[in-house]
Amino acid sequence: MTISDVNKALIGSISLTPISTTEWQINSGALFQNGEEVKIYLVNEKNNWYLTDKKTTLKYMNEMYDLKAADVKSCISAVLKIYGFTIKAGSLTANVIDETQLTNLVYSYIMCVGQLTNMYVFFDKPE
Repeated sequence: MTISDVNKALIGSISLTPISTTEWQINSGALFQNGEEVKIYLVNEKNNWYLTDKKTTLKYMNEMYDLKAADVKSCISAVLKIYGFTIKAGSLTANVIDETQLTNLVYSYIMCVGQLTNMYVFFDKPE
């Protein structure tokens, strides 16, 4: 393996797949611990751009945690506050204000998903 090989492997590691005229899937290669893909979508609704996971993060978390427990809710709120993201109707959502910051936003989104799904490290054991 050479640095040229590594560079070639990394180029295009994030790509877009069109879903419709207002929605694209962001392919990042990020995976949940169970091997399933972390799904991220870029959506444009009435000139408002945002990232969403279409509820996949909370569905994954529901298998590991009691999402109604006060300590779990508190931890979720703390993580969301760090990143400035919200959960709307079960979907992790991040507003895209400036396209020049989109790469950083996608990486932050992936880190947020990672922190949310690995909260068990703060508890005695996963639920």
